[in-house]
Amino acid sequence: MAINVGKANLVEHLELILSLRGSYPIVAIDTEFPGFIRDTPRNATEEERYNDVKHNVDNMHLIQLGVALFDEGGNTPWPGCCWQFNFSDFDPDVDASSPDSIELLAQSGHDFQQYRRHGIDARRCAYLVCVKLFCQPYSSKYVTFHGLYDVAFVIKMITRAPLPNTLNEFSDLVRTIFGQIYDLKYISRFCGGLRRGEIGLVGLSRLLNFEPVGIRHQAAYDSLLIGALFNEMKQRRHNVEDDRSASVLYGIENRCVENRRTRRIDRRGWPYARRQQNRLLAMGLAV
Repeated sequence: MAINVGKANLVEHLELILSLRGSYPIVAIDTEFPGFIRDTPRNATEEERYNDVKHNVDNMHLIQLGVALFDEGGNTPWPGCCWQFNFSDFDPDVDASSPDSIELLAQSGHDFQQYRRHGIDARRCAYLVCVKLFCQPYSSKYVTFHGLYDVAFVIKMITRAPLPNTLNEFSDLVRTIFGQIYDLKYISRFCGGLRRGEIGLVGLSRLLNFEPVGIRHQAAYDSLLIGALFNEMKQRRHNVEDDRSASVLYGIENRCVENRRTRRIDRRGWPYARRQQNRLLAMGLAV
């Protein structure tokens, strides 16, 4: 059963997740957002695709972040354990969105007015979410599926700033914040019988004979499915954690691979968190 997290229980559940991270270091993530206000052609270059990601993410609000925790054996803290963080920032009456996406989310059970009243203010909680979910000393691994937009929205949320202007800077920031992150859509390209990754999340689960639980397009259940498929692929001896897959996001994979080879980053101590804390304290926004 997914745990809905709003402003009233945010600290409680971030502390719970933090207490579990040492034993469950694999973090599957998914997001829900208001669609796309600029579409990207299939034949776009990676630079063009990133420019569209930046335009969309910079001009829209995150609706929901899903998180599920796993250990190396694919176990969760308890059966069906997953969280969805509901944000209050998106107003469907005034904010940029795709009408088709909003209709799909509403049909999937999203109550935008409920989120407006009881959800999390992403600006005020950026530092807290950053430190509890994405800045920990554990040897964390993050898992996503077709995660370019998921990662971009998370980066925008915890930095409280527009995305970087260049794809190189964005790629560096992904490695700095997430360290090891695995995109199952990209990994599927190298796994026999998975159609070279040209499938969706539900299609991948069907090929692996894995039955999804919960409601589609609810971020908690999608993150739970992503983590379960990651483990299933490991159990089938797919090389999901080899070096060529780490920190590579589908859609900008060539640049990720190139930058990982040629551009060095230093995550020791990750000074971003301290700078962010000082910035928020100065603005009176730290929780």
